[in-house]
Amino acid sequence: MNKPLFAITLFLLGTAPAHATGGFVCRTAGSRPIEVSLGFGHVPGSPLILTRLTDNGRQVPVQSAQWWLDKSELRLVLVSPNAMREELVIRARGNRHFYDGSAWRNGRQQWIRCRGD
Repeated sequence: MNKPLFAITLFLLGTAPAHATGGFVCRTAGSRPIEVSLGFGHVPGSPLILTRLTDNGRQVPVQSAQWWLDKSELRLVLVSPNAMREELVIRARGNRHFYDGSAWRNGRQQWIRCRGD
């Protein structure tokens, strides 16, 4: 391979996006919507680096206690910052382009849809 072609190939590979992070936005339907934003790293262990919960437009401080994500299922447990109260539980099944399932908050179960961004 000649040197200029090799150099161009290396340059183009180096300018490709890294795709080091990803995320999901999950929303319920209805008059009091719940929205969860999740951001995670694409590295072994997939650390959750962003977790945000809004309930009817009001920000709720949370931290992630447990999560599971693969092609077929998404599970998430969010707790209060001091971990004394369970704020939200999501369990959803994968469906090609999104995850559909249930969210439990304050003893109420609601349908929820999660989409990747």
